Amino acid sequence: MKKFAVIGNPIKHSLSPQIHSEFAQQCSIDLTYEKILADDEITFISTIQNLINQGYSGVNVTLPFKGCAAKISTTKTSEVDFTGSANTLSFDHNAIAAHTTDGIGLVNDLVEKIGSFSNSSLLLLGAGGAANAVISSILSENISHLYLWNRTIQKSIDMTNHWHKNYKNISVMENVDLKKIDIVINATAAGIDNTAPSPICLHDSHSAVICYDMMYGRQTPFLKSASDNNLTFFDGLGMLVKQAAASFEIWHEQKVESKSIEESLRSTLI
Repeated sequence: MKKFAVIGNPIKHSLSPQIHSEFAQQCSIDLTYEKILADDEITFISTIQNLINQGYSGVNVTLPFKGCAAKISTTKTSEVDFTGSANTLSFDHNAIAAHTTDGIGLVNDLVEKIGSFSNSSLLLLGAGGAANAVISSILSENISHLYLWNRTIQKSIDMTNHWHKNYKNISVMENVDLKKIDIVINATAAGIDNTAPSPICLHDSHSAVICYDMMYGRQTPFLKSASDNNLTFFDGLGMLVKQAAASFEIWHEQKVESKSIEESLRSTLI
């Protein structure tokens, strides 16, 4: 029986064990999958080595250790190399292969919910690891343009300069103008605190703007603003399930159906 885990801090809330167990049932695969709390990067690194020694096949990595996961890998995809973020590690003796499936999860969820968004203009809110991890996948969808915005605008400028090495259709939007935007994606931490305001005002958007928040399990201020302005909106539960599906495929080389799992989880979160 293969052994897997998800490591992060906090980790108690993680739905990954349930999701991967559902995928395993679909494919008739016997596995164990557990949640592991790591206090800091030193503990994270030692935990990874202990799991390798115990014969684990791989782990998922969540905040705040995705950057550390990328650094300790012995092989990594080009996307991991460029984003500096990994959420999926595979073990082969002492070799650690790193992948990132966050961007794949976001793109696959958007495509399932709204169809192809090629030739669209997107606004990505936030300049942290969550935003950085999905940029290459978004830009790979042949979009018209990706705009970056963050309250500390210099962070968006720095991120744009980094991504300009590979892509040209990305720039900073210092003053938010939603009239030229088709999709707004919230990757800020504003959704963690429901008392905080939405990171941007949605009053001036046109009615066809689609709003997507990477957070799930609650109505964030951003999604509440979208609802109040009668805009189409989605939370990040589908992204969570689909990034897990991509990790599962990396480990087991089998595709899985994810929509029913998302629906089942959503009914338990309401």
